[in-house]
Amino acid sequence: MEIEEILQTNPSKLRVLSVRTRITRNLSHTLFPYYEPKEKEVKQMLAENGVLHFLKEEKNIFFLREMGLDPMYRLYLGSEDHLRLEIYQTLDLDFGAYRKRNEMGKTKLTKEKRSLLRFVTKRKLWAYAKDIGFLSSCPTNLGKGRRDSFLLGMKTGIDPRFFSLFEKLSEFGIEFAPSTDHRRESLGNFRGLVVKISWKNAFAVQKRQFYKILGLRGSL
Repeated sequence: MEIEEILQTNPSKLRVLSVRTRITRNLSHTLFPYYEPKEKEVKQMLAENGVLHFLKEEKNIFFLREMGLDPMYRLYLGSEDHLRLEIYQTLDLDFGAYRKRNEMGKTKLTKEKRSLLRFVTKRKLWAYAKDIGFLSSCPTNLGKGRRDSFLLGMKTGIDPRFFSLFEKLSEFGIEFAPSTDHRRESLGNFRGLVVKISWKNAFAVQKRQFYKILGLRGSL
């Protein structure tokens, strides 16, 4: 694939700063959170499903209690969706080192992480429709309710085909845009161009239709 060729020939020009996975869920028996946030009810669900006791709460944001945990697991209640799980990892590795790290295999999940992931994947707890998947306040999140992204630092001298390639991939639901997230998150000391590459689980045709209806361009 062309993208793999470009990445392999420019490993020292690319730096992976962070990787993020976001999973959203909504309650099945009530309106979406813009009208009914339901933070107390979701918190009660966390307790009833044996999750709350190993979470630490700070200003309505919940963290796994393990200190220095990377990736960081965070839960947000009652914002765009009734619950949002964010798995966030800072890396600051050049692309070559990032590939080697992934080839070594994944580390085993702790009991707490497995419990949290089981909680967000239980269909009976959340708004779910057959042949569609998990329901969300944003149509492009329908299905798994998942969005993945990573921040990529670019140094001078990178193959120019890299940019034209991602312009083509945008037609398939892969977004590519400059980012300032690294400044807000204080990710290392990289001072070059930083871009965010992200993709949701919605079918590409669904996403294009949604953008056309709203006249939108770029990230949602």
